[in-house]
Amino acid sequence: MQDAFLVLDLQSIEAQLGSRELCRNTTNEVWLEIGSTNTRALELARVEGRTDFFVAARQQVAGRGRLGRKWETPRDAGIAFSLLIKPDFDTQQLSLITMAAGVAVARAIEAVLGFKPGLKWVNDVVYNGRKLAGILAEMNGPALVIGIGINLRFDDVELPDDLSQKIEWLERIVGVPVDPNILVANLIKQLEICIDELAKGNQAAITSAWKVYSVTLGKDVEATAGNLTLSGRAVDIDRDGALLIQDAQGEQHRLHAGEISLRMADGSYC
Repeated sequence: MQDAFLVLDLQSIEAQLGSRELCRNTTNEVWLEIGSTNTRALELARVEGRTDFFVAARQQVAGRGRLGRKWETPRDAGIAFSLLIKPDFDTQQLSLITMAAGVAVARAIEAVLGFKPGLKWVNDVVYNGRKLAGILAEMNGPALVIGIGINLRFDDVELPDDLSQKIEWLERIVGVPVDPNILVANLIKQLEICIDELAKGNQAAITSAWKVYSVTLGKDVEATAGNLTLSGRAVDIDRDGALLIQDAQGEQHRLHAGEISLRMADGSYC
C-alpha cells in the first residue's frame, strides 16, 4: 500500500483547484476501483445532467483506448481521469480536441515534474520513444468527455518484456515518488486554458502549442486509417488538427484520424 499522500484523493485535488471555474462547485468523484471513468462520466451527464466535473480512479478495470482497445489501470499504478464538459465550440474534429488534451497533459507534467514529454499524433504522450499517457475524447449528445490515462508507477520486474519496452512511467523518469493529486490539479488548470482557447476559436494556439512538444513532425511515418496505409514524411498539422503527410511522390495527404508509427534509426517503426 502506498502512503496516503501518494494516491489519488478527492479532497487533496479539490483543495488545489483555486479560484478557476472548471470542476468547482460541482460533484467530482475519485473511485478506489471503477470499470471506466469515461463511461461513468457520460452516465452522470445523461442521467443527472451534470457538467464540468471529473471522475478519477485509483484502479480502472474496463477502460477504453482508441479503436476499442482496453486501457486497464492497476491499483495506484496510474492516473485514470475523465473530464466532462458541454462544449460551446465546434466538436466535429475530435483530433483537435485530443491534441488540446495532449498539450494540457504535457504542460502539467513539465510544470509539476520538470521534464518535457513528447506528443505523438494523435493521442499519445511519450518519453524516449515509450508511451507515457493516452487520451480518448468521446462525444455523446451534447456532452464531451476527455479521458486521460497517465502511467504513474509500475513494478518493472512484474511487467512482460514486450510491455516494459513500450511504456514509460513518471516515477521511473524522475526517480522519486510522485503525488498524483498535484499533477491532476495542474492538469485541470491546463485543460481549462486549452478549452478556453477552443471556445475563442483560437485553434492556432492549440496547434502551435502541440508543435512545441511534437515528436511526429519532420519524421518518416507509416499511417493507417481504416483500410488505408500510407507512408511518408509528417510535415505539418492543419488548423483542424489533421496530420499532413507527404509521400515519396511529393503529394500531401490529410489524415484526420487513424494511427501512425514513427520510423526509427534502424528502419523499424514504433
